[in-house]
Amino acid sequence: MGGLSILKHTVVIKAPAGFVFEQLSTPSARESWTKEIQSIQYEHPSEEKTEGAAFIQVQKEGAIRTSFHGKNVAVIEPETYSYSLESKAFKMVISYHLEDLQGETKVTQTYETIYLSPFAKIMGTLSSKLTGKLALSLLHQLKRYCENSLIK
Repeated sequence: MGGLSILKHTVVIKAPAGFVFEQLSTPSARESWTKEIQSIQYEHPSEEKTEGAAFIQVQKEGAIRTSFHGKNVAVIEPETYSYSLESKAFKMVISYHLEDLQGETKVTQTYETIYLSPFAKIMGTLSSKLTGKLALSLLHQLKRYCENSLIK
């Protein structure tokens, strides 16, 4: 079979945990602060913050447009938001754990990737530095978006 890869990053955001949680868990907000995401469409829009709710996420990187099947894994306000994305080659679980620091929020992001074939694992290993940079970039996009939103 394939294999497992885990990446972890942490950042402190100058915004309350409840506000940061909303930016993570609300699809329209994720579309706003994540330049790679074009759309997130839930099967049942009223369930967008429900564990187990399914969605399709469309991303564009360069000229390549990709659709992923997604599912909310954990929605525990205001401390944890995680979801999975799946393709033919891998299943990825992206988790955000929020810790209140008296008006600021420590955010720990974890990417767990399960490769579904030996070939996918090889490709994942070869592109792991790029994946790590993209994950960290997403975390910094969230930080900028949250902090700039509170300034306005």
